[in-house]
Amino acid sequence: MVTVNPTPIANAGNDVSTCRGTSVTLTASGGDTYLWETGATTASITVNPGNTRTYTVEVTQNGCTATDDVTVTVNPLPSIDAGANVTINLGESVTLTATGGNSYQWSTGETTPSITVSPVSTTSYTVIGTNDNGCSRSDIVSVTVLTGNDVTADAGADVSICEGSSTTLSATGGSTYEWSTGETTASITVSPDATTTYTVTAFDATGTNSDTDEVTVSVNAAPVLYVSPDFTINSGQIVILYAFGANSYSWSTGQTGHFVLLFPTETTTYTVTGTNTNGCQTTASVTITVANGSSFPGNAGFDKTTCSGYGVTLTANGGDTYLWSTGETTQSINVNPNSTTTYSVVAYTSAAEITDEVTVHVNPNPVVHITNGEDVTILQGEYVTLSATGANRYEWNNGATLANIAVNPDETTTFSVTGYIQDCSDTKDITVNVVPQVVAFAGDNQSICLNESVTLTASGGDEFLWNTGETTPSITVSPSETTEYSVTVYNDLDYDTAEVLVTVQDCSVTDETPEDAEPFEFLVYPNPTSGSLNVKISGKLKVSNITLYDLSGKAIYHEVITDTEQLGFEKTLDLSNYSDGLYLLKLVDNGYAITKKIVVHR
Repeated sequence: MVTVNPTPIANAGNDVSTCRGTSVTLTASGGDTYLWETGATTASITVNPGNTRTYTVEVTQNGCTATDDVTVTVNPLPSIDAGANVTINLGESVTLTATGGNSYQWSTGETTPSITVSPVSTTSYTVIGTNDNGCSRSDIVSVTVLTGNDVTADAGADVSICEGSSTTLSATGGSTYEWSTGETTASITVSPDATTTYTVTAFDATGTNSDTDEVTVSVNAAPVLYVSPDFTINSGQIVILYAFGANSYSWSTGQTGHFVLLFPTETTTYTVTGTNTNGCQTTASVTITVANGSSFPGNAGFDKTTCSGYGVTLTANGGDTYLWSTGETTQSINVNPNSTTTYSVVAYTSAAEITDEVTVHVNPNPVVHITNGEDVTILQGEYVTLSATGANRYEWNNGATLANIAVNPDETTTFSVTGYIQDCSDTKDITVNVVPQVVAFAGDNQSICLNESVTLTASGGDEFLWNTGETTPSITVSPSETTEYSVTVYNDLDYDTAEVLVTVQDCSVTDETPEDAEPFEFLVYPNPTSGSLNVKISGKLKVSNITLYDLSGKAIYHEVITDTEQLGFEKTLDLSNYSDGLYLLKLVDNGYAITKKIVVHR
């Protein structure tokens, strides 16, 4: 008769969510033995993945196997900032403000983002911030309290201004002050032409103790605007004005963008304000004179802007025939100047000739570089900073718009960046090669008879180094006693170590019950156990002793079974003080031995 065992119902447990850096325990069910993809062979494993990861377990029951998956979602920790350390005089108060979370818990017991404190001595305050997925992180800010003649100069945080603007710098920490500008007030107003670092010296009330600090004022460039020239039109004509040189534009008409379409009925001056990404602005104006006469002034068209190497078409009007400064006589001409160039055209009518000019502004094409140079290689889970140079603004293929971006792709990825100067552009690519993390596995523990050999096979990386000195994935060993072998597995950026135990038994002593012995029963339960292990022996096997070994072969429990107990022995062993792991319980009679594997897991 053939017995068909049912396929076990593997269950790896429900998907779980955790915070980065926090371990979780996964527990499988549905079988007698388990094999996780991590190499663990217990029903429950504890994991701490750096990123969201799915774990697979193979469940075996009655020789049949099945698998199931469980996903551990790893939520990011918030970036909590309690602010910069501050210095106050005794009796003063200061407001501390935390950022980066959805809720806060200060060491003072307060739960608002900002708290006001008045410490009588230097004190550190801790704030724990929690984000919307329940993950928390803490930060510390120190409030230094000056007493007596203590002096700790503080020139304040660095600031940024636009060209032509001013800012006020304020120092604290002393009774009197002297700035590198020569001024002696606590606060000074500065308007540097370029990025400048200012130094302040703070003195105590006696003038004998002092301290210095620095503050840097960064000066950001304002945009240089190129706008339409002033010109004259007849009443009823349409006008298109342009502006270039900034990142965004706001016209006095309320319109935005590089170009505006206008219908002026009288002479009007239009203004446009250009703004850079740093917030700095420049304003320019264009005056359109509206003539009331019937004659139409000939003109060469609007000034144009192009990129180096790109041609433009110039079109004149107002005449019957034309003569350009290039010698061409068509109404429209194509030009491709290497630099900004002004062209003139003479428009002829039967009665007169009119000369006008048009300027083609040539902007340079950027030459974009990714400063990392060649393609880079990182370990899976790591970040790498990609830095673009050579342009004024940038667009990466992942949507980022900063010159420097930090990326941590899960797999090898090519990133491209397009850099712009005005509307001229250049594109460069860089590939980030991702090397997977090494998870070493030396195979399952093995059991052999004395004088036998066994082959051990490691996996999880590209190169291998066994503690035997061998460097192949597989090695053949023939230990004379129970031995643990370890292997270090490498790839280009990572390594990991795993171990495998080879248990050596003297097979000259049979581990089976003699055929002429009466039936007996040897039970151990529960197995795995969290602490208490019940041992039950019944039948006519004459067991003389019972011994518990750890995997190193060390006997950690021994008991001799008396003659009166041999037909029915029951015992509860307390294993609660033993470490989690695999143990061997051995029953020995004259000439016979029976061994069972015991798993302790809590």
